Amino acid sequence: MTQTPRPSAPDEAPLSVASEAPADIRAWQEQRVEERLKAADEGRFASAEEVRAVIGKYIRNG
Repeated sequence: MTQTPRPSAPDEAPLSVASEAPADIRAWQEQRVEERLKAADEGRFASAEEVRAVIGKYIRNG
């Protein structure tokens, strides 16, 4: 069985599925990314305890 070579740099990678999405979906995605980047710039992150709580929901003894 042969394996498809993996790109070694981002510019060698094929276009992502997101780039093939309809314009309204891309606009929504871009808006969400901008909102999340702004929140990160403002220092709004989940605390370690909040992250543990979410992990605990899905992974036993997480």
